[in-house]
Amino acid sequence: MNSNTEGLKVIGYVRVSTSAQGERGHGLGAQQDELKRYCAANGLNLLTICYDVVSGSQSEKMFGRATGIAAIESGLADALLVRALDRATRDQLDAASLFKRANKNGWRLLDCDKADSGDPSQRLLADIRIAMAAEEKRKISERTRDGLRRAKAQGQQLGRPSRINSEIVEEIVAMRREEGYSAQVIAELLDAARIPTPGGGARWAHSTVRRVLAREGVA
Repeated sequence: MNSNTEGLKVIGYVRVSTSAQGERGHGLGAQQDELKRYCAANGLNLLTICYDVVSGSQSEKMFGRATGIAAIESGLADALLVRALDRATRDQLDAASLFKRANKNGWRLLDCDKADSGDPSQRLLADIRIAMAAEEKRKISERTRDGLRRAKAQGQQLGRPSRINSEIVEEIVAMRREEGYSAQVIAELLDAARIPTPGGGARWAHSTVRRVLAREGVA
């Protein structure tokens, strides 16, 4: 494929793990603005933008991405454009599948850092970027687990949400903001880590987690 992108018809794709990311400058709007600037500067014809609010490791739930790719493969556009490759996926196996699908079906995956699946010389760089994104996610997960283990080792007694130990609150917020976990999943992870529940109940209630998140201003 020709590595030149000028004149290509592209569909943009933006993704965040949680709606709260918008508050930190990484939201859907900021990504959309970047795609528009990039297209204007590089002569790309941006047809539309699809979006997802889902973790980068949950490719099966990226319905916006699937819609964009389906439109491209129906002949409406030539490429899928993302701000950075980790917006398209943070899973290495999924990335390999995505590149293979693009090459097989004659479309291109592009990002605003000049990555281009249609340029063989870019493939190694793309693989490195995806690997770094996957490693970053692994470190976030590891940090969350370590925080829960540390809180458990301290043996704190937890009371109502307003009196929950600050480290547990921080981990709950991190699991939501950085991992995109739902309140139900966070409650299950707290149970798995054997963190004592507020009030001494047998299991964490997702309603309790939701109240913690609401109090901390996390959507």
